Amino acid sequence: MAISSRYNLTNYRYDIDIKKKRQLYGMSGKIIFNGQWLSKQNEQIIIVEMNQTIAEREGIFYLEVNDHANIIRTLGYIEDKSNLTILIQEFAMFNDLASLLMDNKFNISQSILVEMFRQIADAMSYISSKKIVHGDLGCRNILVFRVDINNVKNNLVKITDFGLARWIDKALTNEDSSIIPIRYCAPEILRHNHHSNYSERSDIYSMGVLIWEGLSNSEIPYSSVAKDDDVKRMKLNNIKLKKPLKCDDQLWNLMNDCWHSDPQQRPNFEQITHKLHNIQISEVSYPLITASSHKMPISYNYELNTDVRITGSLNNTFPRIHQAEWISQKERPIVIIEMHEELSEYERLIHERFKNHPHIIHTFGLVDNDHRSTMILQERAQHGNLQTLLNNGQFNPSPQVLIEIFRQIIDAMIDITNQGLVHGDLSCENILVFDMHSTDPARNRIKLTNFTMTRRNDPSIIDDRQIKIPVRYCAPEILRSAGRSNYSQYSDVYSMGVLMWQAWSNGKLPYQSSVTNSEIRQRKLNGEKLSKPILCDTKIWSIIEDCWYNEPELRYEFKDMKTRLSRIDVSNTESYQYELNVNVKPLDLLNDSHGRFYNAEWIPKNRSQIILYFMNEENADREASFLMKFNSHPHIIRTFGFVKNNIQSIILLQEQAQYGNLQILLQQNSRFQPSIKVLVTIFLQIVNAMIYITNQHIVHGDLRCANILVFEMNSKDSTQNLVKLTNFSLSRRQNETISQNRVCNSLIRYVAPEIVRSRNKLNSNELSDVYSMGVLMWQAFSKGAIPYEYEINDDNVQERRLNGERLERPKECNKEVWEIINDCLHNEPELRYNFKEIEIRLTNVQKKLVQYILCSQCDTDILENELHNHQKSCPGKYIANSSPIKYE
Repeated sequence: MAISSRYNLTNYRYDIDIKKKRQLYGMSGKIIFNGQWLSKQNEQIIIVEMNQTIAEREGIFYLEVNDHANIIRTLGYIEDKSNLTILIQEFAMFNDLASLLMDNKFNISQSILVEMFRQIADAMSYISSKKIVHGDLGCRNILVFRVDINNVKNNLVKITDFGLARWIDKALTNEDSSIIPIRYCAPEILRHNHHSNYSERSDIYSMGVLIWEGLSNSEIPYSSVAKDDDVKRMKLNNIKLKKPLKCDDQLWNLMNDCWHSDPQQRPNFEQITHKLHNIQISEVSYPLITASSHKMPISYNYELNTDVRITGSLNNTFPRIHQAEWISQKERPIVIIEMHEELSEYERLIHERFKNHPHIIHTFGLVDNDHRSTMILQERAQHGNLQTLLNNGQFNPSPQVLIEIFRQIIDAMIDITNQGLVHGDLSCENILVFDMHSTDPARNRIKLTNFTMTRRNDPSIIDDRQIKIPVRYCAPEILRSAGRSNYSQYSDVYSMGVLMWQAWSNGKLPYQSSVTNSEIRQRKLNGEKLSKPILCDTKIWSIIEDCWYNEPELRYEFKDMKTRLSRIDVSNTESYQYELNVNVKPLDLLNDSHGRFYNAEWIPKNRSQIILYFMNEENADREASFLMKFNSHPHIIRTFGFVKNNIQSIILLQEQAQYGNLQILLQQNSRFQPSIKVLVTIFLQIVNAMIYITNQHIVHGDLRCANILVFEMNSKDSTQNLVKLTNFSLSRRQNETISQNRVCNSLIRYVAPEIVRSRNKLNSNELSDVYSMGVLMWQAFSKGAIPYEYEINDDNVQERRLNGERLERPKECNKEVWEIINDCLHNEPELRYNFKEIEIRLTNVQKKLVQYILCSQCDTDILENELHNHQKSCPGKYIANSSPIKYE
């Protein structure tokens, strides 16, 4: 998108004016980064990179409404040769409104919310005056720049994200494929997704939902309903949202006005702004709806500095955990948990009923103190919590030990569930370790702790306490309700699945690449699941996956999980087969591309050549699972297994290719000058591997000669060649969504045009791999040349490709093979052949290629298929090297 001079935007340059920093957000065609001024400006900024399609659909609206105080400000742009539109925008310190409300860091009063709603309505009035429909109003698309709980007028919010915006007087070209935010949009759009139903009045409806969402602590509309299709039916049947618990009647009346079934009867934004300006909220004290049905009198069992004393602190944040010791009696080691809040009824119930449970923390009672805080006296776990132990490498449990730990947790959860209660915060951090042994299951003992989220096992109960919810661990239905409802045994089962994943991932944080709760919530609500941990036993993984059904009723109960765990033969679970410096020894570093590769040798030495692959932690789980999955195929790299080590690295043991990768061999002309028949044979081996992969609905994502390893080579005898496919670092299931996974610049030369256009691998499928196979074949016939090798700048390569430029036929490539390559390189995916069809066509070419063998004894060229008869009649005793291929 060309930036018109009429927008009066400043042109900046990377690495001169601005530095690109950490990626904040990524989707198909749009990436957002933190940015930093390299000049004297101190203002925090973001950098928004959009491809041409996104820029024309979204970017233009940012520029059209760039002069309103409550719409995100675009400060300038960066010129780019690769057809990207790059905008510089202001940075919102407090993220979006949904995150702010869900995190509960501030006490946001109704008066503050009304001021925020007024600013949004004022901005929307301006947007409507420009004949623009926003199309996606919601708290997630409202950025928060200032929060001041003492001065209502000093709060500042701004509208962002024009991804679904449109001109009122200009219909979209592809209306049927436009995205509809079902839970937020007007019912007339759900009835008929036609341009005529998009107007200021449809945005007004969404504004009413936004107000409801804000007053409901960022709860997603219709949160108790899992499927959007069910929500659609409800809205079309005129089932409206219920009044939020803390809601002034004036606001509730305004919401209902916004939701009038007749769009013409809804107010406009100017009227809404006026109404919000005149609303005076009386900050009455609403009765707090909590998980507890009533308040219980406080009874202290101990007194600080009389019965117990604090000897130190284990952390600096609330709730604080203090080291403590007995004064008046001698009991087991203790800690004091200090909190600002009183214990809920159900938290007390847990502490009283399960004092002697073998796998629930023992609570002695409450400690009277003059700190004006709640102090709980509990037994102390000798080894601390499970997450810390796993994360810092102090505890490396065998699969059998982990299964025993899971059994103990599930036993505790069955007893809690039998009391009609929910834990609400299952994670490795809330598992305390009293006894631990890495290999002997019987010598491990854990206890469940932290019952601040405990409540009744009833998803309909609403708890209006502003408690920070464990976004990384909780079930999607909890995220939809912003932690206010939907808690049940099944939501605990979901969290138990995440806990098991975390334990098998050495204590790693779930969704570690995401920083903000808002992004994690969006990833989970979009259906993104955690990947199988590298060493997770397949039988355990099956149990974990069954914990994560989106519909709670499809998940197992804890007693069923216990039964399934008991059926696992612990003596037959997967584990490390090799150990560093015990079975294998690293030698010299080979390369450091998508991971570090070392030459290695067996201990004791034997003939087979091996390498050690030190994997990048970011994608190790994913790549390792594919490498092990495809281990048996003759044309995919053989991976022997994982290597146990004490350096907290993920190491795979693989076979070593004697001749290295195909690209380097081809570039070194003296080493490998394959005939056409040899190349076709190599192509067929690669295609055979790709058919195997594709049949399992997997995309390789990085097909090129550098990722083809050569184990046997003969330039003229096609039967004496063996290659294998490697590097699954970009592999994924077909059409799978993975957050923040962007195609790096170096791959722009190899990937399909649809991926170049989006700069994101969300479009990857078999046909995108077919395109890369075409480039691979072109590269092989071009002696390993890099596509577009005379173009140094990858951005220029992208621009050439987006302009439709295609690779030219290599000189050594014959007509029949070039036709196959050319058909792989179609810009339109639907015009490409699939791998099975490519295999048939290559096989037909191979049959037409006739090879002559030179007999060293009689100096005669012999047809390959007549070689056997010639051996009988020739006085010589052996056949020598083959001559160049001749054609029929």
